Amino acid sequence: MAIYNIFDYYESEATETVFKSSGPKINVDAFKTNQIEENFISNPVKKRDQIFSALAARFFFFLLLIADILWGVYALCSLVVKIVLCIVTFGQVAFLKKTLAKSFLSLKRSIVCSIALTIAIFSPALGIMFSCMYFLMYDKTGVDEVVPASLRDQFKELFPV
Repeated sequence: MAIYNIFDYYESEATETVFKSSGPKINVDAFKTNQIEENFISNPVKKRDQIFSALAARFFFFLLLIADILWGVYALCSLVVKIVLCIVTFGQVAFLKKTLAKSFLSLKRSIVCSIALTIAIFSPALGIMFSCMYFLMYDKTGVDEVVPASLRDQFKELFPV
């Protein structure tokens, strides 16, 4: 979709009016100034505020990535221990098989979240989009366990119960 500068239209329209009319001259500069001043925010955000918010967002994504890596290491260790126990018991313990499946799911969620957080350090919107896409398509039950409470309501609106 093309992006148009609406001021170009007003400027060209006002200039054409000046050249085509044989009547009194119109002050085009006053028209341009009024249009520009009406359409801008009175107190724009300063450049350093934008830089600070971008750096803060990336810093917090980095902290979340560190926590996610720790979660992944724990999930991997838990999975290895449960696999060894399952091999030793020849898979006869139902409780062990159930916790093994949960450990595998936890490791998978950790990997997806670490990929999304790594991407979010460079592009926050893209990283969040990847994690949302995974949870909406493949792991709808993970929304209750992994997604923060502030975003959980928005996920619930996307798919009915």
